[in-house]
Amino acid sequence: MNSKLISEIKKHGKTARGRQELLKHLDGGRLTLKQAVIARCYDCAGFFADGKVDCGLKHCSLHPFMAYNANRAKKTTSKTASTAHMEKMRAARR
Repeated sequence: MNSKLISEIKKHGKTARGRQELLKHLDGGRLTLKQAVIARCYDCAGFFADGKVDCGLKHCSLHPFMAYNANRAKKTTSKTASTAHMEKMRAARR
């Protein structure tokens, strides 16, 4: 089953983001979470998505994680240290 799908992807699938990840998965390889999301998006788009535009599928459970989703939640962590912490760091360096 997978060998037929792999040959179809290699023959007709666009060389785009997610192609290698999907082929690796179908070949039995392990993927990271990010690779799995990319592979699923490529699979969902019928092997023709370039991965650089929002697919617009709001009902997809992976849509919030898509890099080009305009409504993607941005991380708002700031890495500014307090002045007291900075003073402790300066003192430790001396």
